[in-house]
Amino acid sequence: MSVLSVTCCSLFSAVCAFTLVSATGCGTNAQGINECREIEQARCTAAKDCGIVSDVADCQRFYRDQCLHGLPVSPPGSVKIQECVATIRAAGQCVQQSGSVDTLLRDCDPPVTQGARGVFTACNLIKQAEKAVECSFLTPGVDAGIDDASSAAGSGGEGGSSSEASGSEGGSSSEG
Repeated sequence: MSVLSVTCCSLFSAVCAFTLVSATGCGTNAQGINECREIEQARCTAAKDCGIVSDVADCQRFYRDQCLHGLPVSPPGSVKIQECVATIRAAGQCVQQSGSVDTLLRDCDPPVTQGARGVFTACNLIKQAEKAVECSFLTPGVDAGIDDASSAAGSGGEGGSSSEASGSEGGSSSEG
């Protein structure tokens, strides 16, 4: 084989490999990037008073990039996003006003949420925003809090049932 043939075959192979890699590896079907950023910016700000986040700007930069993956579900629309963001902000304001990371949701005035499954403090709501009725769309397979709203009605903002009162402290993506 001549040097020219080897060179041509090598170049052709390189072009084919580049085309294959760029066609399958660079595309994105992420949905809700901006919505994710709105929610995470609110969580970063609210998490400061809970001691979860020490540098709000750093947290927001981190999630600006993390949100390039989008939401785990199709975006529900701007009204639902704004309700979720308002709930997170209200939880942060409640903690800030009380000065205690152990502030119960039922002690927040004005009320923070219509209900939250297994979450009883404002800081835990910030950690696990998806458990609030207003943010339940963040959990794939949950019908925008319909189940939560009925169980939380009249509970004074605590939400959930006694079987869910395990005090779940599970981690979430905003601890960063």
